[in-house]
Amino acid sequence: NPSKLRTVQYLIDFHEQRGDKIILFSDLVYSLKLYADMLKKPLIYGETPEKERQAILGIFRSTATVSTICISKVGDTSIDLPEANV
Repeated sequence: NPSKLRTVQYLIDFHEQRGDKIILFSDLVYSLKLYADMLKKPLIYGETPEKERQAILGIFRSTATVSTICISKVGDTSIDLPEANV
């Protein structure tokens, strides 16, 4: 849905300009992959190798380089991200 994508892009831009840390969450992996690709944001889902997952999370936690990550339901129980505020 192009309207949803524009809205998500607007909200991410708004919050990144404020310095917020953002999690874009979806149970629908297919949709999440599309959003991550279109928005050029890192993606973590079930098939993401552990090494890559840890690298993305480490950068998200410790730098401003990555302020938004796209994450599937794997983030429901196994990932602690107190740095995220949106």
